[in-house]
Amino acid sequence: MNITRENTGALTATLKIEIGPSDYAEAVEKQIHDYKRKANIPGFRPGHIPTGLIKKMYGKAIVADEVNKLLSDKLVAYIRDEKIDILGNPLPNTEKNGAIDFENQTGFEFYFDLGLAPSFTIQLDKELLVENHIIRVDDEMIDKYIGETLQRYGKPAPQETPPESQTTEQTTPPLPDENPEKPVIIPAELNADLFNKVYPGMNIETEEDFRNQIKKEAESGFIDETDKLLFNKVTETLLKNTEITIPDAFLKRWLLENNEGKYTPEEIEKNYGSFSESMKWQLIENKLIRDFGIEVKDEDIRNYIRKYFFQQIGLGISNPEMDQRYESIVDKFMENKEQVQRINDQLYNARLLEVFKQNITIIDKEVTREEFIKLASAMHDHGHEHTHDHEHDHQHEHEHEHGHEHGHEHEHGHEQSV
Repeated sequence: MNITRENTGALTATLKIEIGPSDYAEAVEKQIHDYKRKANIPGFRPGHIPTGLIKKMYGKAIVADEVNKLLSDKLVAYIRDEKIDILGNPLPNTEKNGAIDFENQTGFEFYFDLGLAPSFTIQLDKELLVENHIIRVDDEMIDKYIGETLQRYGKPAPQETPPESQTTEQTTPPLPDENPEKPVIIPAELNADLFNKVYPGMNIETEEDFRNQIKKEAESGFIDETDKLLFNKVTETLLKNTEITIPDAFLKRWLLENNEGKYTPEEIEKNYGSFSESMKWQLIENKLIRDFGIEVKDEDIRNYIRKYFFQQIGLGISNPEMDQRYESIVDKFMENKEQVQRINDQLYNARLLEVFKQNITIIDKEVTREEFIKLASAMHDHGHEHTHDHEHDHQHEHEHEHGHEHGHEHEHGHEQSV
């Protein structure tokens, strides 16, 4: 077997794979022997079928199957061993690949086109400035929460009892009230008793301390939202500041051939700008993950599930007597591939965000809740929602020859058919 590579452009190449009889003969003979032993052909006892008949009946299919397996294995191995960082998958070169006659041919040549990942540098230093919009918890927001709390912990007002004379003399039931009033709630009093009900064990005694705790809790509750917007703003900034060239013609062809007629060339052309930006972000993300040694292991995902589960049932720490039961629940969660993938992506997102916070200059800016919602909506509409669980998927694979590479099929798991 011989594999040669020809660069056909700045970011494209073609592989020529030559397969001869010596490459597949042994595997074919083994398959013929297995067919001879297992095949059920009328008129012949199992295991006594003539080899010539097996070859005549199944030889072409066996050769085709073994050549295909050899081709796929060697293609993957070559790309891996030569450390070729590709985009998408290898595509058969239909112009150079001729018709194949497995019955009469013994030597075969196959051509595959590759899209190559570009080299680029990322500016990730303190000179990179990104605004972090923090939701301001103001007095109006705190007052609203207190008002809702007073109602929630209030008591129903006592119902008025009709005079006794009316009760005893009335012989027919009263007509239903066309506009019945809902029971009126008497709000709870703003005192230490209420503070203890809302925040048990914190010994809050004054309204000022109560308001401060509300503010602290509200600010903590907004962290996930502000972090998500910050991540997207860093993504937008890195995309804008990072010069990346990708092989557009190859990727358009790859999109067309890998979607099995789902999209027309015109549709791909129309939406290619969004795809190419997403691809560029994947390249940036992969490089950051490699450069900073970011990884997510199965145990990290299991710990995430444990923490979530304990929070849901109100446990801070596990009960040793229940550990086995809890672990069986975690095992069940781990069987859900979609859920595991989502958690995997969230953990990568969080670890990338920590890298951003440590390496760039983040300028905090307070905004109202309404202003924040407008900013987040505008960014979403602008098409820069590059969070892991929307724009692309992390592959949940942790052991890879070149580190954790994901998002654009670095496992080369194609199935090319000759």
